Amino acid sequence: MIFGISVIRWALILLSSYMIGRGVSRFVKKETSQSFFKTASTIIIWGVILTISLFPDFAYFVSRKLGMGSNLNTLIFFGFVVVFMILFRILSIIEVLERQITTLTREIALRDKDKK
Repeated sequence: MIFGISVIRWALILLSSYMIGRGVSRFVKKETSQSFFKTASTIIIWGVILTISLFPDFAYFVSRKLGMGSNLNTLIFFGFVVVFMILFRILSIIEVLERQITTLTREIALRDKDKK
């Protein structure tokens, strides 16, 4: 424990801070892969993960209000973290593929135009 925070919580705090910073910096640099929607989604999702990592009592409070046990809450939370990481990775791959398909379609259309 460092400053009364477990290593896992520190890892989540650092990971979520990194993901938020990376998303915002890509948006500020106006990279083609970073839309406003993707930036807002990144901030919201990783912000919730950061908040729960910093204030785990809040997650416990919510889980008690919903009638879930704390162990189940922890497993669900880690599952969401993994799912969101995979989801954002898949979204990035799809965006790259869309750009490649667009470029290829334009090149084929120009080549076919020149043949006619």
